[in-house]
Amino acid sequence: MRYLLILALMGMDGCSMTGSSFNTARNDFKGQPLSAVEVRLGPPEQEQTIDGQKIYTWFKGQALNQCTIHVAMAGDVVDSYQTSGDPNICSPWEYRPA
Repeated sequence: MRYLLILALMGMDGCSMTGSSFNTARNDFKGQPLSAVEVRLGPPEQEQTIDGQKIYTWFKGQALNQCTIHVAMAGDVVDSYQTSGDPNICSPWEYRPA
């Protein structure tokens, strides 16, 4: 009985994740502080400054199947957020604006 309850809850969670409101606003961090991205991705693995703009980078997956996530800051808030690499690895982190 306990396993049926767990499966039912997982199914309900899965249904809510496929709703259009969830998918269209996923990872839309523009205008939010870096801490909002860190909650989702953890601490950045690389930080650099290019033309005075801070760029934070995360690497997800493995060397051959990797997703690279770049966040460019405008002061203290996210200016842009993009993913590149293996679509299967990037899927949970890809940018989907509202």
